[in-house]
Amino acid sequence: MNSDAFIALDFETANGKRTSVCSVGMVKVVNHQIIESFHTLVNPNDYFSQQNIAVHGIQPHEVQGAPTFKTVYPFMMQFIDNLPVVAHNAAFDMGVLHESIKAIGDKTPNMTYFCSLQLSRRTVSNHRYGLNYMMQYYNLDFHGHHDALNDAKACAMITFRLLKHYDNLNSVLKIYGKDLKDKDI
Repeated sequence: MNSDAFIALDFETANGKRTSVCSVGMVKVVNHQIIESFHTLVNPNDYFSQQNIAVHGIQPHEVQGAPTFKTVYPFMMQFIDNLPVVAHNAAFDMGVLHESIKAIGDKTPNMTYFCSLQLSRRTVSNHRYGLNYMMQYYNLDFHGHHDALNDAKACAMITFRLLKHYDNLNSVLKIYGKDLKDKDI
């Protein structure tokens, strides 16, 4: 597969616990194109805080028939397929992934990831670096912020533009890449 291929990932959670995944969105980028997407609601089997509902709008009744993370996780890993993963604020999203994997009793696989938020801060000069601010910076339409799939798409579009400042993805990974393993982030 193309050496510049990557997965953009975003999670939404039901509450402040990193194990309360209620939605996951991912897109696969190959040859500078989003070629595939993955999105599902997830039943966290946990309570929803009003604060989190206010952010993403997902209501508890919407996830009642949704699969649990334990069911969704193997499909996520099949979609990721050993590609590097990028998230906007990767400390949150990769922490959610790691803690959720631990919670179902699995070992976290070795996975390379990087953060488009950190890459933005180190690459371009903007007044703020949140997802919506970076979409504005690049003059890109952005509707549905805090929808996991829309946020994953936005992360991919931002990452694609940031990578133009570097030789290739591998050079970025050498500088900013991190390994997610069976240990705390």
